[in-house]
Amino acid sequence: MKEFRNAKHIALVIRQLGGRSGGAERIYCELANILIESGYRVTCLHFDTKDTPPFYPISPKAELINLYGKARTKKQQRAMLIQRLPFVSTSARNQASWDEKNDFFLSQLRDYFQFAKPALAISLMPPANTVALLAAAGTSVKVVATNHNVPKEDYESPHRWDPNPIDRKLRKEVLDYAAAIHVLFPSFGDWFPAHLKERVVAIPNYVSPEFAQRPKAQRDKLILAVGRLAEVKNYMQLVRSWATLANDFPDWTVTIYGTGPQQRELKDEIVKLGIAKSVVLGGHRSDLGREYARAAIFCHPAYFEGFGLSPAEALHMSVPVVSYADCLGVNQFVKDSYNGLAVERIGSEDTLAKALRRLMEDQSLRETLSKNGPQSVSEFTLDRYRSNWVNLIESVTERAN
Repeated sequence: MKEFRNAKHIALVIRQLGGRSGGAERIYCELANILIESGYRVTCLHFDTKDTPPFYPISPKAELINLYGKARTKKQQRAMLIQRLPFVSTSARNQASWDEKNDFFLSQLRDYFQFAKPALAISLMPPANTVALLAAAGTSVKVVATNHNVPKEDYESPHRWDPNPIDRKLRKEVLDYAAAIHVLFPSFGDWFPAHLKERVVAIPNYVSPEFAQRPKAQRDKLILAVGRLAEVKNYMQLVRSWATLANDFPDWTVTIYGTGPQQRELKDEIVKLGIAKSVVLGGHRSDLGREYARAAIFCHPAYFEGFGLSPAEALHMSVPVVSYADCLGVNQFVKDSYNGLAVERIGSEDTLAKALRRLMEDQSLRETLSKNGPQSVSEFTLDRYRSNWVNLIESVTERAN
């Protein structure tokens, strides 16, 4: 495009994008739009087996390229053969499996970097970080590797991303090639080894300006939860805690918005516990601001987060939050007895139910906590997010020059 002829070219890299409605995909699309508005030329690179359009809107000024293809590199062909052989060591089989899964993406990405020579590539999450850093090695392209969860979980847990030990090993090793390593909170940088710490930059996400509705003067007796219906969000605990409370609070209801792999299991548990009349699984909802504006309590029982966007949105909308005190990505801004109740996980004791009971019974406490909500997340603004990213991009590209 002519208007970007003299603009710095930024390539955004993500593994899968089409039709995906997760938080990282939302950040990817919003970052593309923000950078275009800031005067950069932006190319969005992804690797999807189907050409499904992005779930979230991307500016028509962005170039969107799917690097997927059905061709196979020689390394992939060899890897497929190795995996069919009967007497192959486990390590060789793991390496072959990794090559089969990743080498075409890596090859396509390296070809793009060598041809287009973007000023900078920004990769999102380990499945893209690893490939982007390997693809850029030996080229002029610098890479900012971004992390949207707790680093210990993303880089050490065998249950996240590819369980292949080769992948887990590479995730950590290739960070040496990164020009900068993005995390969501300064404390997340503590996980990285000493020689990488100076490259770690903390840029938190932001609460969207769309959440500007005025809260209802008289809140509904509603406990709200918003997030992906997955095990890490721990909504099963909310459902079970509510089952111990429902009879005592017949005029209160619980609504959980979101979709995900635990949806059927949660629905079955709700029926089994006999609380279907007071618990709603609301699916996806586009106008969440209206729900935050009427809810009296927000409950977020997750084990960990990268950046707990939905509890931050709730606080912005003056809804007190109930969460666990050890939940990284939430405990950075939910403070016990200030803007919510942060409870301990104590064996079989249902501390979540106790906190919900306390808030439902005490309207005065709810009102006190709600007043502190907006100020507690006031730093998470779009303007600050934009400024932080522009500063990082300019810093890295100036060093490269």
